[in-house]
Amino acid sequence: DEILKASGENFVVGGANRWDYDAFVNWDFFPSVEYPILVYFKENQTPEEKWNEGPGQFDKSNTGQLHFFPAIANVKQLKEQFQLRGCAKVED
Repeated sequence: DEILKASGENFVVGGANRWDYDAFVNWDFFPSVEYPILVYFKENQTPEEKWNEGPGQFDKSNTGQLHFFPAIANVKQLKEQFQLRGCAKVED
């Protein structure tokens, strides 16, 4: 197994930038997987009192912490990994 290196503290809510796959409650690509600019995922492992910080303040469902990052990776491969690892996805 390859050892993962620490990515440092999350600059919005603090804590490690590591989440269990079963903590993912949704993920997607914006505006689409065909033309991705941002990767989005939501997780509920972050303590609930932090969910309204950063972009979470705009989440009306309040079911987890929102995360966005630039789609500078192979998003088709990332999508396959989300699916392979059983990350939950809300379907349209």
